[in-house]
Amino acid sequence: MIHYQQTGQGPDIVLVHGLFCNIAFWWFRVAPKLAETHRVTALDLRGHGFSAMSGEGYRATDLGADVVALMQHLDIKDAHLIGHSFGGAVALAAAVQAPDLVTRLTLADAWVPALQAMPPLNDGAAWQRLRARLSARGIEVEGEMPRVAQAFFEEMLDAEDDGAGAGGAGAFAGIQAGNGRQRPTRAMRRWRELMERTPANRQFRDPGGLGPLELARVSRPVDLVYGGRSRYLKSRDGLMRLLPQARRIEVPNAGHYFPLLRPDAFLGALGRASSEQMGVAQDGTEQP
Repeated sequence: MIHYQQTGQGPDIVLVHGLFCNIAFWWFRVAPKLAETHRVTALDLRGHGFSAMSGEGYRATDLGADVVALMQHLDIKDAHLIGHSFGGAVALAAAVQAPDLVTRLTLADAWVPALQAMPPLNDGAAWQRLRARLSARGIEVEGEMPRVAQAFFEEMLDAEDDGAGAGGAGAFAGIQAGNGRQRPTRAMRRWRELMERTPANRQFRDPGGLGPLELARVSRPVDLVYGGRSRYLKSRDGLMRLLPQARRIEVPNAGHYFPLLRPDAFLGALGRASSEQMGVAQDGTEQP
């Protein structure tokens, strides 16, 4: 069972989150704005959020098939797919499998296994450094934090240090207050269960069915929206080589999680991409 939510009316947009995340990644800032002019569908990927956890099926191609099946179930016939991180690979897989259902792709700091090795999910030394940064802010976390959550907190703390603020996003990354300490939320407990009970850790890294030959078959317009401080520029550059129709859009001074931590910058990049697609410059003049 795949859990989803819909809001708004108009042309369809389907939002696909990345690893460790869920619908909440989009739902509170990005989805409401997009729903002013579109019907927005957001889903929890298999094993995430409120979607079922199966014993197999965590490659990008498997999860892409879940997205296609949901679109068919909801009678979504032509949608703009927006995917973040590994959700970008999932969106690409969906576009390869059902090109007639996809009108456009926006890949936000996408990680594509065929183009870039996955950073380690666990790093003890990095966790000790992060624990010290959190402790300096009076946050003590029980147990070790998964690497995917560590990366989020590192970026969140960097945003606070830069004065950008995190908008309460800390709770999203998997901890919540309790008696002066921090304890794992359901999201973090579920992630640990996913890693321990399923082959997801290995299958996330498996590029089977979404290699360069399959990626090159994507014919729809593709916007590659990446942060200037992204760790996944190798994926972006590989996609630029394989997809001549792709356009590169950079969000300055942004890291991997900018759609959540800097939603206005992400929405601005989407708006800029839409204007360019329609041949209209930012000053309103027609493009040649």
